[in-house]
Amino acid sequence: MTPGANGAANDKNLGRKTSSNVQKVMWAIGELGLPHERIDLAGPFGKNREPAYLAMNPNGLVPTLEEEDGFLLWESNSIVRYLAAKYRATTLEPADLRMRALASKWMDWQLAVAGPAISDCFWA
Repeated sequence: MTPGANGAANDKNLGRKTSSNVQKVMWAIGELGLPHERIDLAGPFGKNREPAYLAMNPNGLVPTLEEEDGFLLWESNSIVRYLAAKYRATTLEPADLRMRALASKWMDWQLAVAGPAISDCFWA
């Protein structure tokens, strides 16, 4: 893996592109212009219940961010917030504390309320 334009390593985003949570992370990576590698995992690709993946993410869900130095982070909102803070991306994480709190509120609402309510549309 080689450094990208921002000096960032080519990190891995583990998860299938049909996952809305993986898409959320891919959107953030795209907005930041970060080099990356997305690896198909879970759903029809499986592998998310194998011991190697469960050692990285004990929930067995996607996405999981794996940085070049071995740092692992799972949960899409946590990954987005981490990348925004790491690259000081005020387009993703507003500098104003109250605006940031409002953005976080809606991210968490999507994950806790909207996502579960519409998931059957994608799995029925």
